[in-house]
Amino acid sequence: MKKIASLSFALIGLLIISSCSDDDNMVADTTKPTIQIITPTDDQEIEPGSVLNFKADLKDNIGLASYKIEVHSAEDGHQHKAKQSEAEEFHYDFSAEVPSKSPEFTVEKPINVPEDVKEGHYHVGITVLDVNGNQNQQFIEVFIGDEHEH
Repeated sequence: MKKIASLSFALIGLLIISSCSDDDNMVADTTKPTIQIITPTDDQEIEPGSVLNFKADLKDNIGLASYKIEVHSAEDGHQHKAKQSEAEEFHYDFSAEVPSKSPEFTVEKPINVPEDVKEGHYHVGITVLDVNGNQNQQFIEVFIGDEHEH
């Protein structure tokens, strides 16, 4: 009977040890992707009816999953020109997957700015998600309009 009890404890110990995996020793990836917006530049003036060329370098220590480019109004209620009643604020969203989940990727996206856009300050930015769910974002401010006076 002692042999059976000893053998049972040995089997239970072996099962406990073998159920532990190498995954328990791995550290979770908490490193956010990095972003460098190349164009447009902060405070750049964009003509209505032109193309805003968006370009950014994205990097991650493991791999990049997806990104979203946004353009939206940054106005805080003050006016630089007479109010344009027929013009609407420009808003743009574009989302895409990163091919092959690469750890480095350059985004290049031409964005058509409507000719009848409401002139003013706009945020242009990108949100990036890596393969482990870490997220980072970066925004700059541009002015869409013909003649901007500070």
